[in-house]
This record gives sequence, structure tokens and C-alpha cells, in this order.
Amino acid sequence: MSLPRCFVCGYSELKNQDSNYMRCGRCGHETLREGQVQGYIVNDLLSKEDVDSRTGLDRFKDRVLRRFDPAPPHNALWVDVGSASGKYLYHNRSLYPKSLGLEITPSAVEFSRDVLGLKIAENIKDLPEAMHVITAWHSLEHFPAAELERLLHAFNAACDENARVIISVPNAGSLQYSWFGESYPFYDVPNHLHQFTPESLDRLMRRFGFWKMRDAISWPYNTFGYIQGLLNLITGEHNYLYYRLKRRSRKASVWQDTMNTILLPVVAPIGILLGFLDAWNPKLQGVITACYKKDH
Repeated sequence: MSLPRCFVCGYSELKNQDSNYMRCGRCGHETLREGQVQGYIVNDLLSKEDVDSRTGLDRFKDRVLRRFDPAPPHNALWVDVGSASGKYLYHNRSLYPKSLGLEITPSAVEFSRDVLGLKIAENIKDLPEAMHVITAWHSLEHFPAAELERLLHAFNAACDENARVIISVPNAGSLQYSWFGESYPFYDVPNHLHQFTPESLDRLMRRFGFWKMRDAISWPYNTFGYIQGLLNLITGEHNYLYYRLKRRSRKASVWQDTMNTILLPVVAPIGILLGFLDAWNPKLQGVITACYKKDH
């Protein structure tokens, strides 16, 4: 099933690319051709040991939250959309008097509540009013179009007047996607129902009353993207290293383990250097990370 027009900008000419996505000829937004079906996925391991382990990506996300919301009011409510294991919420909950995760994967909801003691909503209709800051780290691309519009409508209706919405999503307008194609590390079919561009994300947010304040350079995502993308091209295996080490979902392969062990020290410096290309032009970086403010 393909959408008759772009749900972001309404343009009627969606290009039937030689890929899994239909691409809008106006804003560049890509929508999965095989339908809009909500999936269940958790990128974090559901263990207290993993929650207690802090990575460079975790620290980057912490810095972005503090940068875009440096002085929360005394009654501020933070909502993390797609909170997964709750790791991000757990480590930053002390910054806000009230915090809430929005998550639908049953195992993640159970872990967040029972092990971490977090408050988790499982339905958009359960989001409270007067939300001060909303974070959505690589979650919006998993929402079916109708549900995504319902979510953004809820944001507009329930955000306070100084609300911030911090979003990070893969960038279909990036150099990485242009160079790597389906070997782009953030190319995740059928889990990613959308592939945003900077223009399509801005258009969608403006439609629901939010305007971009500024971008952030997504250093950990960008450098990872080049490193994993190069490995994907050379080994012919999509995201083996990531799925093996992060998700623990890929069956071990002696051949792939050997190849990745040999290649990683070679491609890692190249990926780090290429990351500076993304920093030079944020619109072309592998991942969009941006903060939006409610328009009054």
C-alpha cells in the first residue's frame, strides 16, 4: 500500500523509488511503501546493568537536554516519547519535578515500571497537560502517519507556553544516505515507517504549531553512521556490528566477527574524519537533532 500523497506537505507526486520507500518530490519525506503498521522494538537491553552503564551517546543526549532546557521551572513536566528501557528518563529524572515516559512495548513498560520505578503512559490519550519539555530520540520514525499526527496534535494541545520539543531522527537528506543507500546504518525496514528530511520535519512541526529554535550537531550518530556504513558496504552485512553488540539480536558469525575486528581500526578514523563533513552543514548530517518551540 502506498500513500496517495505526502502526509507531511500534501504534495501529490510521490516518487516510486527502486527501494522500500516512496519519496515526496517536494519536501523529500520518505514513507514506507508496504504500509503503516506499528511495530515493537527496543534498542536497549532490559537490564539494570545496561541502565547503569553510561556511553558517549548517553552523555550526548544528556548534554542536548541541558542545552535546550537549561533552567526548567519549578513545576516542569518532562515527557520522553519512546522511552524504551527508561534509561534516559532514569538518569535525568532529577532535573524535573515530574517526568513521564511514553512507551508501548510491553517488556519495556514492565521493566521501566517494576525495575526502575518510572511512570510510563502507554497511550497518547494518557499524556498529561502542561508538558514543559518533550524528547523523542529516534521514536517518531516508528509512528504510523495517523498516530504521529495524533501525537503532535496532543503536543500542541497540552504543551505550556514555553514548551520545548527535542527531536532526533535519521536524515533522508544526508550525505550518508546519499552515499550508502540501503547500507545507510539508519535504514531500518520495516521498523522505520518514515525517513525525514530537515525540510519535512520542519514542515510537519510547523503544521502543528512548533518552530525550530536550532539544530545540534549529532556527533555520536554521525561518526557511528560513517563507520557502520563503511562496514556495511565492505562486508555486505547490514549493521552486523551494531546488532551484535548493541541489540544482541544478531547470531554470531565467525566470518563477520573476524572481518569486523580487522576492518574496525581502519574505518573508525575515516568515519570520525567524515563526521566533520556533517558538522560543517547540519542539514546534511546523518541524523537530525533539533529543538522546536511552541508558536504563540
